[in-house]
Amino acid sequence: MTLWVHAGIAASDVICCARLGKHAQGEDHKDAVTLLGSVDPTTAKHLSVLLGLKTRSGYTDMPTSRTESKRAERAAEALIEAARRAHAQAGN
Repeated sequence: MTLWVHAGIAASDVICCARLGKHAQGEDHKDAVTLLGSVDPTTAKHLSVLLGLKTRSGYTDMPTSRTESKRAERAAEALIEAARRAHAQAGN
């Protein structure tokens, strides 16, 4: 689960850098969702899903359900695909 979360965050940074020339750098992950939402509201929703799972999956010993894991996988894969498109469109 944690790897899906980190992959989604990295993909979000790629999208923002490709489209805006910057990425969120603050401690508050809501800033990253807001910045991503300014260029792609749909992918921002995927990032929000992942960030909602981040604390529980990364910093507690509470197990995540199969449903939550699948949800994280789908959200991360959507962000990664969007990052690939943004990177290609930026000509990189």
